[in-house]
Amino acid sequence: MKSMKLFSVFLMLVLLFFIVHGISLFINPLDVKDTVVDIKSGETAFQIAQKLYDKNIIRSKNWFYLYAKLSKADKDLSYGKFLFYGKMTISDVLEKIKSGKVFLKKVTIPEGLTIRKTCRLLTNNGFGDYRKFSSICNDSIFAKKVTGFSISSLEGFLFPETYFFPEDVSEEFIISHLVKEFFRQTADLDFVPNENLDFYETIILASIVEREAKVEEEKPIIASVYLNRIENGYKLQADPTIAYVLEKSGKSRKKIFYRDLEIISPYNTYKNYGLPPTPICSPYTTSIEATLKPAETDYFFFFANPGGRHEFSQTYSQHLSKQRLLKQENGK
Repeated sequence: MKSMKLFSVFLMLVLLFFIVHGISLFINPLDVKDTVVDIKSGETAFQIAQKLYDKNIIRSKNWFYLYAKLSKADKDLSYGKFLFYGKMTISDVLEKIKSGKVFLKKVTIPEGLTIRKTCRLLTNNGFGDYRKFSSICNDSIFAKKVTGFSISSLEGFLFPETYFFPEDVSEEFIISHLVKEFFRQTADLDFVPNENLDFYETIILASIVEREAKVEEEKPIIASVYLNRIENGYKLQADPTIAYVLEKSGKSRKKIFYRDLEIISPYNTYKNYGLPPTPICSPYTTSIEATLKPAETDYFFFFANPGGRHEFSQTYSQHLSKQRLLKQENGK
């Protein structure tokens, strides 16, 4: 009789040990280093538990499986690539998988990139195929679908921003998302057409301002120069449009030569009056705002000084005089 009592106590102690040990495994977080786990569609809770245990994300696969079954979460587990990091309990890990918050890769698209460079950047960051990106961006049917405008391409609409996408998302999804971000970011801007520019023309001019300006506060002044030239029948004579022509032909260089100004192209604003047929890059909101609300100036000319800022002039003679003075100051 006494031996039976001792055995019962022993069993209770053993059971108590396993309960305490199990609770410890359950509630004590594990310090997880950045680890990606690929959970396939159709995998069972136990198969998932095995993967997590093998990757040192949980201390016990059995407790994970038991908790998933008891909480009935085993029927509601998502799939995809999940990133685990920091101090995580079994409950934290299970909740993350249930939430469906799959691992997202980050990509930052700077201001002033063309379609060509944006597609290359996306591809170089592991998102999709360059040719597919380029084909989608230059498909007029797709462009109208996502913008509502009858335009030849999405040049100007791939909004510069930092994005997070799943690794295996489609090219079409990414491009659509960039365009949606453009309209989201510009939704509060006042695009009431004026006597000079409609909506699309505003984006075209903003793209030139984006490529021309190196200093934010100069954007409204640069926009005013171009608007003054348009209103008074001058050619824009914007170097960034020549750079765009060169890039489209596979050439990329910072300096524009006089021979480049003779290139026959609708984008050559030294040869043609008015705006080029499309934007020449994707402008940031500040460039669009500067075009919508330009500074009030009587400037018609400007050139960049060595510091990256610009010298503005009312007349061509003032423009030439400032250029000569700058050369003298620099000993040229």
